[in-house]
Amino acid sequence: MVLKHSWTVTIGYMVLISILSHIPQDDIPEFITSGPDNIDMFFHFVEYSILGFLLFRSIISDESLAFHPLYGSLLIGISFAILDEFHQSFVPGRHMSSIDMLFDSIGIVFGTFAYSKTRN
Repeated sequence: MVLKHSWTVTIGYMVLISILSHIPQDDIPEFITSGPDNIDMFFHFVEYSILGFLLFRSIISDESLAFHPLYGSLLIGISFAILDEFHQSFVPGRHMSSIDMLFDSIGIVFGTFAYSKTRN
């Protein structure tokens, strides 16, 4: 039951990220776009730290997977970040950003390591 619940939460969170990425630039709430210049990078870091944490938790609880949870979390998380940024290039007013991908990836690494350290 824990395994199924773990993956459900993780996949649900990935769907939420995709839905939020599909919002056109003009429809994003002003309090997000009018903040400090670097607030976007902070949001990307936090968003993907949570994903890294959830991925590691799901993979470590799934004994049927034949790869190391750390590598699996990083591979899936960073691949998802790249695909999400690519997807944004098709959304009106949005674009693919290498800076966003960098902060997404840093977030994945942080979240993955944070969960792995809580297990020790």
